[in-house]
Amino acid sequence: MTELVLAYDLGTGGCKASLWDADARQVAEVVMPYPTLHPSPDRNEQRPADWWDAVVSSTRALLGRSPGAATRIAGLALSGQSLGVIALDPRGEPLSDTTPIWSDARGLTEHVFAHLEEGEWYRRTGNGFGAPLYPIFKAATLRAEDPDRWARTARLVGSKDWVNLRLTGELATDHSMASGTGAYDLRAADYADDILAAAGLDRGLFAPIARSHDRVGTLTADAATALNLPAGIPVFAGAVDNAAMALGSRGTAEGRIYAALGSSSWITVTSSRPVLDEATRPYVFAHAVPGMFVSALSTFSSGTSFDWLRRLIAADADPADVIASAAASPAGARGVTFVPTLAGGTPLEGGSAARGILSGLHLSTGTADLVRACLEGIAFSLDRSLRHIRELSGSTEPLLVSGGGARSDLWNGIYADVLGSALQRSTVDQQAATLGAATIAFVGAGIWADFSRADAAHGALETITPTHPESYDAARARFDAVSAALAPQEVSP
Repeated sequence: MTELVLAYDLGTGGCKASLWDADARQVAEVVMPYPTLHPSPDRNEQRPADWWDAVVSSTRALLGRSPGAATRIAGLALSGQSLGVIALDPRGEPLSDTTPIWSDARGLTEHVFAHLEEGEWYRRTGNGFGAPLYPIFKAATLRAEDPDRWARTARLVGSKDWVNLRLTGELATDHSMASGTGAYDLRAADYADDILAAAGLDRGLFAPIARSHDRVGTLTADAATALNLPAGIPVFAGAVDNAAMALGSRGTAEGRIYAALGSSSWITVTSSRPVLDEATRPYVFAHAVPGMFVSALSTFSSGTSFDWLRRLIAADADPADVIASAAASPAGARGVTFVPTLAGGTPLEGGSAARGILSGLHLSTGTADLVRACLEGIAFSLDRSLRHIRELSGSTEPLLVSGGGARSDLWNGIYADVLGSALQRSTVDQQAATLGAATIAFVGAGIWADFSRADAAHGALETITPTHPESYDAARARFDAVSAALAPQEVSP
């Protein structure tokens, strides 16, 4: 029988566990949700114990669906949500029941940027999200809010690295997760001592860095009992979610580019150099593939903008039916324009003060026009990111689309026409991050010779070609004009 690997995607909403075989086929999948806590504005926290419980329960459920699989597992690896920071005591135990996750925005930045120019920090780290989101700044908040707990902090670790510690008793990170700490120099491929010094942090607080496919350790007897697996299974370092998802979205070679169409959406390119631009701030991570980088531009409110509109006009309707209703409105939505910056914009979209807008409404506007305008507005936002990241990176590769937004033929047709180029759609959809983690385990275990074997999971790619891109010329001009007028406004939430 062919060997299997266990792959986990430790996301914001839950843990997705899956079994993959050596022919790059997913054998089974289980998803276990866990909550996010919002104790006050800007505070978004989760319980590490919930992550562990989700890993354990999803593994047991997965094995229950796959009789005999436990004895065929050659290794396991995790994809982990980025930018979180768990403070551990000297025994490796979390010092608090909860820990800030990526979206927690309480980080304190002044002390670092008093010693280091902010633009230089971005150029070296590629950390293009808001600086308060990065762990070295969250650490400053931990230190300021609870000095006693800070005095007992021996390590600061990320999500998957803490789970790996529970699995193996060994602490390590990988380059992709380390590159999201706020203190990793992309070109030096290491923590930067001067940035750490500016943050008042010792290098020893952070886990040593390995390659994603390096073995951290093996499954301990206690962990094996919890997961219902044999002890001694190799555990590999894994990757941050952005890198794992890129790896599972054909991001295995120079210039490969994909769009993740979900609650938020982003355009990501794989390249041998980081794609940096101080004005628009692409965010960059070291890739799971050694010597490569993943660089991305986002729109924060894509699927969430659609969900907002759906709740207003058809709260009880199936989202797919709401999307399909847009077919009753022509290209250009009969003059209605929707700018989807409901959660603020990226630098490319006008910054955090930008807010969403519906314009061009008239007495004959119908719900189909509103839905169509929303779908088109999200497409225009992504087109702006795609054009910019192609210009910066030089990529001419076709765009692979994945995620929930890739399932709709109507919406994909809108994307193709607005982008003015063919799209590729794959059977690998919501599984991209776990495919990336599985690839890391297969390479680490020596079953696959290189990372390109992940591409086999995509099989025959479906091509979606533009039909009438010229029909969006007027709508594009309206969208650009409304966006430009809206971006400078400072509007309170």
